Amino acid sequence: MCKQDLKIHKRIIQHKVICFLLLLIFISPNTSYGREVSRMELEEVADEIMSPGCDYVYTLTNCPSAQADQMKELIKDRLAKGESKESILAYFEDVYGPKILTQPSKKGFYFIAWWFPYFLVLDLFLVVGIFLILWRKKISIKETVPDDVDPEMDALLEDEVRRFREDE
Repeated sequence: MCKQDLKIHKRIIQHKVICFLLLLIFISPNTSYGREVSRMELEEVADEIMSPGCDYVYTLTNCPSAQADQMKELIKDRLAKGESKESILAYFEDVYGPKILTQPSKKGFYFIAWWFPYFLVLDLFLVVGIFLILWRKKISIKETVPDDVDPEMDALLEDEVRRFREDE
């Protein structure tokens, strides 16, 4: 065989392998649709959603109401269809509003509300640090004594201090 025949034969094999793999992909059943959803997988999503049936006090996992059970079934159906956790949470947020989520989404006002305590603590440290630096500088300025003290003034001060102590 010549080199050209070998290249053609190699390409034919490559095309057959690719066609076979594509055929397997299209023929194989969709494993995500109608699959069995584990309890752990369900609770992972349900723990991030507050229950309107329990006045948003408990998560769906901990709420004993019938509405919580219905919502868990809806989550289970959506997970069985292959939806992601994020899309399910977004669905519930669209239907019930942001208070349905245990943690607010980190965008818009909720981004500010989420990060505000950290910025507040950082600002507090910054203000205390600046205060301490200025306070230390003020103390160090008070403690410095000028080197060029007039001897006459020093003697006068010594006399005044001595007379003050004698009067007491």
